[in-house]
Amino acid sequence: WRVEFAWDLIEPQPGTFDWAKTDRKVLAAARQRIAVLGLALRAPAWANGGDQDPFVPPADPRRFGAFTAALVGRYGPSGSLWRENPDVAAVPVRDWEVWNEPNLRVYFRSQPFERPYARLVRAAYGAIKRADPKATVLLASMANDSWRALAKLLDAPGPRLRFDAAGAHPFSGRTSNALKIVRLNREVLDRRGRSKVPLWLTELTWSSAKGKKTPLTQNWETTEAGQAERLTSIYRLLLRDRKRLRLERVFWYTWATVDQGSPNSFDYSGLVQMTPDGVRREKPALSAFRRIATR
Repeated sequence: WRVEFAWDLIEPQPGTFDWAKTDRKVLAAARQRIAVLGLALRAPAWANGGDQDPFVPPADPRRFGAFTAALVGRYGPSGSLWRENPDVAAVPVRDWEVWNEPNLRVYFRSQPFERPYARLVRAAYGAIKRADPKATVLLASMANDSWRALAKLLDAPGPRLRFDAAGAHPFSGRTSNALKIVRLNREVLDRRGRSKVPLWLTELTWSSAKGKKTPLTQNWETTEAGQAERLTSIYRLLLRDRKRLRLERVFWYTWATVDQGSPNSFDYSGLVQMTPDGVRREKPALSAFRRIATR
């Protein structure tokens, strides 16, 4: 389960932490023996120069590093969460993703992103590894022409970036093109001496918004039956090529969505629909996911 850990919400004032919401999620996952991928991102105004936009990165990357260390201190193998909840068998968070889609200005205001984002990665990598040497530190998954953004990041001046895995969001109308995006990211890593670095796809989805909203976007929206078909198709393709791609993780985006009344296509991408009155309706994509995952 990829869980967001928003710095501005967790540490609204320096040294003052509100763990309530993320505690609830990590404990819920642990009770079901589900591993969590922690997504560390955003910045409070006190760390980014007073800007109220949390997607303005911090002026001092070391503060972001300190935040990631605090996350490990709370949710890692020796985390205080587990000491405070001895009735829950611990499932420590060992995997940490540094930000989300920094190549998009909407999620990372400092553009071009390569140098400021690289500084965050260096700070977070060192802080996380000091707190948990066996943790996996994941580069942020890029969106759109993700392979080009990854190449720009790895070619940026400065010390060689250290990371344990690289991410991608291969959104496309066709499953064959989604697979091509994954291949292109693999090629970027291989050509830069990173052939042993695994790939994680931290968001992969198709929207079932066709017939429910307008306008539609480049054949990406489909029907609920079409969503299930594309899910099955892409997982089969990825399973077939997983060794050559060094593909370790694939996260479907997402578990539950409203599936009505929204102009945002991602609000139709869930495996289930959660209606306003709290009723959960399983979509064909859930059965498809069950079959391919258990196989």
